[in-house]
Order: sequence, then C-alpha cells, then structure tokens
Amino acid sequence: MTLRVGFCGLGRMGTEMVTALTRQGFAVTVWNRTAARALAAADLTGAEVADTPALAAKNADVVVTMLTDGDAVLRILEGVLAGARPGLVVVDCSTTGADAARQAADRCLDAGVGFVDCPVSGSTVVAREGKLGLMAGGDAAVIDRARPVLDALGTVVHVGPTGAGAAAKVAVNALLHTFSTALAECLVTARAAGVPPAALFDVLAVGVLWNRFLDYKRPAFTDPDQTAVAFDLTTATKDLGLAARAADDAGLRESVVRRALELHRQALDDGLGDRDMAAMTAWFAAVAEPAGETERN
Repeated sequence: MTLRVGFCGLGRMGTEMVTALTRQGFAVTVWNRTAARALAAADLTGAEVADTPALAAKNADVVVTMLTDGDAVLRILEGVLAGARPGLVVVDCSTTGADAARQAADRCLDAGVGFVDCPVSGSTVVAREGKLGLMAGGDAAVIDRARPVLDALGTVVHVGPTGAGAAAKVAVNALLHTFSTALAECLVTARAAGVPPAALFDVLAVGVLWNRFLDYKRPAFTDPDQTAVAFDLTTATKDLGLAARAADDAGLRESVVRRALELHRQALDDGLGDRDMAAMTAWFAAVAEPAGETERN
C-alpha cells in the first residue's frame, strides 16, 4: 500500500520535495502558511491542498514538515497532532537543532505519534530529483514505518537516537557555510591577482577539492545575476547561529564557525539577506580596501 503523505512547508526545498514524492506516485496533501504557495505547488505537482496543518494530517500515514526553524516546527506541530490518526509518523526535515527536535519528539510521544528528525542535505535541483542526503534520528522501527517516503526523497543514513539527525545537520551546514565563506573570499583574492572566478573553478574541477556543492553552485558564484536564489544568506546565517551554539555546547573556546557567523551578520546588516549564499563573494569585494590602502594604514 502506498503511504499517504501530508506535507507542511512549501519553501524552495519543500516544493521540490513534493515534486519528487508525487512523481513517484505518492498521494500528497500540502499545507503552507501562505496559501498561494500551496496552490502553486498543487498546480505543479497534482497534490491536494489543505487549509490547515490538521487537515493535511487527517488522512496521512506520514506528515513531513519542512519549515524555517524549531519555533515554526513546534508551532505547526500542534495543528498536525490535532488531526493525527493512530500510527502517524511525523518526519521533520527542517534545520532546527537537537533541542527543538527532542521537544517535538516529546510532544509526538505524548500524542501517541511517531517522530523522526530527518534533515536533508542538497540543493533544490537535487531535491527535485529525489537524491537528497537524509540524516535520520530516532527509533529504527519508527524510521522503517516512514522508509518508503524517505527513500523517495533520497539516501537515508540513520545517525542515532532522537536529536542526532538534527545535530548532524547542524554539523553539515557548519561545514557547508564555512567552506562557502572561504570560497567566496578566495574568489575575490584570486580575481584581484588576475584569476577570473570561472578560471579558478576550472582549476578546482581538476583537483582534489572538487565536490558536488562546487558543481551545482558554480553558476551562483560565477554568474550570480543570471542565477536564481537557491539558499539565501538570511537562512545561512540562521544555520550558522545553530552551529555556533553547538560549538558553545561542545566547550570550544575558539571557533571558525563563530567567525563565519560574524561575517554573515555583517553581510545581512549591509542588506544582502535576500541574496543567495554565494553573495558573500560580492560582500567581500564590496568591503575590500583599495589596492595599497592596507599598506598605507
């Protein structure tokens, strides 16, 4: 029997994940705080539209949440649980941090509902293809109940108990955003020395540092004006905030993540929050001193 899916949260990633699910034959009912997004996703995928999170969960075997942060997840979860059927599994794919994931799991447990914290890694293009990386935290038996839905979204790694999936995602995004920040800086310094961004990417493509991120993000760094926003700087800064708190919890006195967070906050203060994360390149270039100014200072 094909599982029935409720899906709450239709941002860039959520819409593409619904596309992957419907393409593989799942009956999906969608809800979004902004109704127009839900209607647009339904027109694109053939999904049904629910007016509330409770109605999205009413006939579902699995409800997937893909929301902004932990506060949003806990808020929407109230509605989902109000409409939950016996045997429902809630799969939260948001980037929340481990504490929020554990709170959500406790609320689901109290309601007799299964819970999996299962954030995802990958771009909107990867999400549409059903090739995301999923890091699942929770009981193996509960994960198995949602397994067909998870497998339709990508490759699942069970990383540990409740909260472990959320913690793994924070670590993954910490690496992603520090790497991306360093890449942006290096593109600016190389260009100042006469190496165009496209040429530096060509060099990276034949070296040991090449990876899937560099592959699909290349246009955002080399031709930003012609490339749609896939991961905005505001969200990247939120993720770095979670990572900085994880560094604090781990007792790290020094942290590369904290410095990346400081730089991102400065870029937000300069009005770049709605731009793609690759816009850190433009920010580094904008704040650079004119040639020779550093020596004079």
